[in-house]
Amino acid sequence: MFVNRFIQAAFLLFCLSAPLAMGQTTDIKVDVGGNQLNFHVVKGQGMPILFEAGGGDDSTVWNGILPSLADITHATLIAYDRPGFGKSGLDKKRHGIVNGINDLEKGLKALGYDGNIMVVAHSLGGLYAELYAARHPDRVKSMVLIDATESCFLTPEELDITERTYKGQMDDFKAHRPGVYYLLSDYRSMADVMQKVAFPSSIPVVDIVSEHPPFPSEAERQHWENCHRQFAGASANREGILAVGTGHYIFHDNPTLVINAIVKAYADTLNTEQRSSLLERSLSFNIKEANQKAKP
Repeated sequence: MFVNRFIQAAFLLFCLSAPLAMGQTTDIKVDVGGNQLNFHVVKGQGMPILFEAGGGDDSTVWNGILPSLADITHATLIAYDRPGFGKSGLDKKRHGIVNGINDLEKGLKALGYDGNIMVVAHSLGGLYAELYAARHPDRVKSMVLIDATESCFLTPEELDITERTYKGQMDDFKAHRPGVYYLLSDYRSMADVMQKVAFPSSIPVVDIVSEHPPFPSEAERQHWENCHRQFAGASANREGILAVGTGHYIFHDNPTLVINAIVKAYADTLNTEQRSSLLERSLSFNIKEANQKAKP
């Protein structure tokens, strides 16, 4: 009797403590070779989801949607600060997109997340996500792009516009925002690298595009839209979504849309039983969200 009660008590304690382990959030700094890369990890189980922030952002940009995604997917969520941003250091002798992906790979391996993975990327982070996927087509099982920069956008004309736009701010960036300075300094070399990269056709992609992209000219906006249309139409396993009424930060303007797109893409990687449980949680989330929006 005592043994049975002990086992029951131990099992109850495990059940009570398990939810605390799930969803535990921590920042971890990893030495990737003379530089510290900061990872923001929401602990879960199963295949993790990696988040690539936009060019001028760090991992905190995802804070608004990570809690809901953790509750619905129960997956480990990994956001990180690229060198020179957030809590990550910057090695001024090692920068550029190739070094950035090398550091990311080292960091993920050190944390034990260098296996199968799903990737979510925003803005310039789309290029990092595409390069990572091209280097690991067997690991990346799904991808969600959120108004992401894609290789076809990086024409010589667009590179000239970007350089002219930021030319007068480069000294200030170098003094106060070195991460941005080196990112812009490397923009042409990044374009050269990405023009040689072929995105794996085997990876399913949801490509969400804002209705109001962040460009002053109609020609740039049209080029952005055409590039996304071309990318989404290049393979049968890619889906393009126009996020009506949103600006560049779609996950701020319409977080429910982005959360649902990520959840659906993640669900499609699971077995039948896991998928059913996840979609039940997703339905509960959407009922709650619909009720919240109905409040006066």
